[in-house]
Amino acid sequence: MHTEPLAADPTAPANTPLPRSALQRVVDTGLLRCAVPPALGGTGGTLPDLAAGARHLREHDAEAADILRAQRLAIEALVRSRNVALRELWLPDLLTGLRAGTVALDGPPLSGHDTGRGWLLTGRFERIANLPWEGFSLVAPAHLGDGPASWVLLRSEEDGLSVEAPQAAAARGSSERGSALRMNPVFFREDEWLGGPELRTHLAPVAAALSGGQPGAPT
Repeated sequence: MHTEPLAADPTAPANTPLPRSALQRVVDTGLLRCAVPPALGGTGGTLPDLAAGARHLREHDAEAADILRAQRLAIEALVRSRNVALRELWLPDLLTGLRAGTVALDGPPLSGHDTGRGWLLTGRFERIANLPWEGFSLVAPAHLGDGPASWVLLRSEEDGLSVEAPQAAAARGSSERGSALRMNPVFFREDEWLGGPELRTHLAPVAAALSGGQPGAPT
């Protein structure tokens, strides 16, 4: 994925601090570590604690609240994954905001074609938040053979993954926040498999907490 970074404002005074990104504003709240076990880099707490923090953030910074939901769900997917090596590789950077993350909870799973050396994934997701030009990781469902969809981790640096510019979405008449993601196709290595269909069940109460619903008890 290749996009051009925004240029600095040449009219701004030299000593003017750069504005904090929405992701950095989320990091500063401490909510990315809320309800994450301390053994995995979190600060503990409960889903109601996370829900209260997310509700307060949405009242004051709707953009950051959308980023919180995307980043925190990606964190939860790694926390819940049985792929320990993948968790140890990416979770620290997601918790600190060094790496952006997002989850495709809506829309049909990606379609997988077995090449014998890996899978080629094709599909499209709409209304995805937290896709900075510097790079991001996507947690998404994908059909890898028969049966229910599994969950995989894809990096924006992979060939075939493209982000639709907001202008293109507006031209299609879309007023929804977030961007469209297209895999056309993307190569997937099985060592980046996150989990089976049970992962959606684990993500559901966290998604509810971040969206203002009733989070219930952790699964």
